[in-house]
Amino acid sequence: MTTQPPQQPGLQHQPGYPPPPVPPKKRSVAKLGCLGVLAVIVIGGIASVAGSGSDDSAVGTTSASAGTKPSASSHSSKAAAPRQSTVDAFKAYVKKHESARTREAATHVTKVQGADENNDILDTADIYTDYTGGLASADTGNAKLLASAFADFQASRGKASKNGLVTVYNADGDILSNGKY
Repeated sequence: MTTQPPQQPGLQHQPGYPPPPVPPKKRSVAKLGCLGVLAVIVIGGIASVAGSGSDDSAVGTTSASAGTKPSASSHSSKAAAPRQSTVDAFKAYVKKHESARTREAATHVTKVQGADENNDILDTADIYTDYTGGLASADTGNAKLLASAFADFQASRGKASKNGLVTVYNADGDILSNGKY
């Protein structure tokens, strides 16, 4: 007794002739398309964060405060005031509008990054501190205060986001807390 190969619907096997070729399986374009879109979003997000090459604000000196002369191409016809860094603006906001405990926590902020770019799709900002504790340390409460103050700070600048996430890091780069803004 010979075994018959499984029949495909719509294809008849004629005795004496070889079975018809089996058509190759079609890839689902929808599945590949969704994965492709997801890959583009993830790669684009990483590229925009890593490829920008500039910090919104880092504690340090600018070319004007370091004593070097800015290039002639950076001058416009009228003199512009130096732009306040985001970390300085954040600290000034906290000093003026937040509680004493939050003001004390803000003294530990060393850098604020990503606060000036919003697209309401995936907005992220990072606050770096000199805290040494981890996620379950006493510093977590202060980090939560900083995340909350950052949300107020962004709202005061008209940069509140529908999908904003602020993350507070310790001195080693480990997450202390996060919050929406």
